[in-house]
Formats: sequence, C-alpha cells, structure tokens
Amino acid sequence: MKIIKTYIKRNALHALMTVMAVLPLVAFMSCDSIVYDYEGDCSVTYRLKFRYDKNLKWADAFANEVSSVHVYAFDQSGVLVWQCEEQIAPATAEDYSMSLDLPAGDYRLLAWCGLRNDGRREESFSVPEARVGETRMEELRCMLNRKHDETGAYSKDRLYRLFHGTLDVSLPTNNDGGSYEYTMSLTKNTNHIRVILQHLSEQDVNKADFTFRIDDENGLMAHDNELMADENINYRPWDIQNVEAGIGKDANRAVSNVKGLVADFTVGRLIETHNEKMILSVTTKEGRTVARIPVIDYALMGKEYYENEYHYPMDEREFLDRLDECVMTLFLDENHEWVSSVIQILSWRVVLSNVEV
Repeated sequence: MKIIKTYIKRNALHALMTVMAVLPLVAFMSCDSIVYDYEGDCSVTYRLKFRYDKNLKWADAFANEVSSVHVYAFDQSGVLVWQCEEQIAPATAEDYSMSLDLPAGDYRLLAWCGLRNDGRREESFSVPEARVGETRMEELRCMLNRKHDETGAYSKDRLYRLFHGTLDVSLPTNNDGGSYEYTMSLTKNTNHIRVILQHLSEQDVNKADFTFRIDDENGLMAHDNELMADENINYRPWDIQNVEAGIGKDANRAVSNVKGLVADFTVGRLIETHNEKMILSVTTKEGRTVARIPVIDYALMGKEYYENEYHYPMDEREFLDRLDECVMTLFLDENHEWVSSVIQILSWRVVLSNVEV
C-alpha cells in the first residue's frame, strides 16, 4: 500500500511539472486559440482622432473649437455602411477619439462637425437623414438653416462653428490583435466678420443711423465641401455696439477719443470663386449707400503678410480656409461719407489709390 501511494505522488508531480512547462508556450500561441479568446487579449480596435490646425496660427485648436462630431463611413461603391455621432465633453476634448466599429476593409470617411451643440439656441446647420445600406456620400450635403421674409432668405444668428473633413482608411486584419489610430484634418466653414465704422473726426456714430448686410450664395455645401448652387443669403449682424477708445496721452489722460460702431456677423464658407458674390453693404437709415465692398477681395489683401510672416506660400483657397476671422474698419468723414481711399483689413491699414468701389 505504501508503494502505491508513492507511485501516485510521483506521477502527479510529473504531470504538474509538464503543465508548468507548457504554459509559457501557450502564452505565445495565436489569437485564434481558446486561451486568448477567453482572456480577451486579441481584439482589434480602430480609433479616429481629429485635428484642426488649418488656421492662421498653425496650431491644433480642435479641443477648444469642436463641440460635436458626426462621422459617416462608406464602402468602395460609395454606399453608407456605418455612422456615429458623439458630443465632446470639454474635460476630455484634448484626448478625444472616436471608435470605428467597423470590420477590416477599405472605407471613405466623411465628417460634419458642429451639427449638435449646447442646446441653448437653434442649430445652425443640418444634414439629411442617412440610412445604412441606402444613402450615398453625395447625398450628405450640409445646409445653413436660414429664415425667410419678404426680402428672401436671411441669417442673423451667431452661427455655431461648422467643420468638414474626409479621410480614406484601410483597416487591417490582425489575428494577434492590436490598436490602430487614424487622424482626420478638418476645415472650418464658418467665419466671424467684424465691421467697424469710425469717424475721422470725433463725432458719434449712432447705430440707428446705419444698416449693415452681407450677401452671398454660400449656404449649401456638398459632401466634398464645395459650394453648391443656392439662393442668396442676406447675413445680418447678430450684434451692433457703439464703441469708444482714447488715443494719445497727455500725462495720464487721453488727448482725444475715437468713436465708432461695431457690427458682428457670422457667415458661411469663404471661397475665392465667390469674390464678386459676397458683398458687404452699409447704408444710411434713409437708404443711401455708404459703402459696398467685395469682402473676399479685401480679405485676400492679408494673404501676403501671412506668407511672409510664416514663410508659407498659400493659394487663395487655403488662405480663406485658414482665415476664420476678419476685421474691416471703414473710415467716415464729417458727412457720413466713406473715405474710400483708406480701409483697415485684419490689423493692417491699407491705403488704396485709383480704386473704384
């Protein structure tokens, strides 16, 4: 009896040693093994990050400017196979990425960012409802939510920021698991335009005396972000304020005050082919035209400065895509007439000669 017990103990010890020797080998087996499937170590993940550095600071401002993302994935035939919409919490915006819950394969990704915001006011843009297996990429155009009155279509809102992006991705198969990350660059489609009326004298500029408007046909964007044929949009200021600033100093007091009127607009995408369509008009309350200015032509006056400052040549399209804020100062004489030989674009005072506006 004692001999049998010893024999059993020796065989049990041998079996245990064999198992311990085999375990390290199992750890290196393919993810197709039962052990790895059970442990969950073999999943393949695909994540999409976003970058918005197409601006005049050349810095990624995604975390500070983008509030929501809506991504659509299309197969090689251009049919929608997946979509996902997410709000971005400020606390996690810096490290935000979206999980692409797609099988391995080749896809074309389209993003419209900024369609859903804080809910404090009406959304500024809309995209048609998309259906997996039915919707094609070219159907996902983005439209400015405009209003209508007896004069036509208009927008007088401070528009939420809108962004567009596309990216081709090849999601690989990996039987051993892994994580793959892709980055989509965004283009901003909304622009803040500030118009300042300033007297060369020290007279007041009363907001009741002037009407501001910007007209363009830029309220409909295709899936590739090109502007589509649209009705004229009459952009109206969302804010008009009287301003005053002291200039010059005698001891500790201002020598004189500069008084002006500031009108703030948000408009849709600026594009070089609309240089004759986007027009700023300033009229008096009697209906007399004080100024009529092609906004895009004047905005492009700042392009050379940025090219020289950053040693980065740009075509007109890229400069306008990077320019999301434009300040235009118009100078008035004592008769409320625009001194058309002088205008300030961005931070630069431009003196015009032999120019008819």
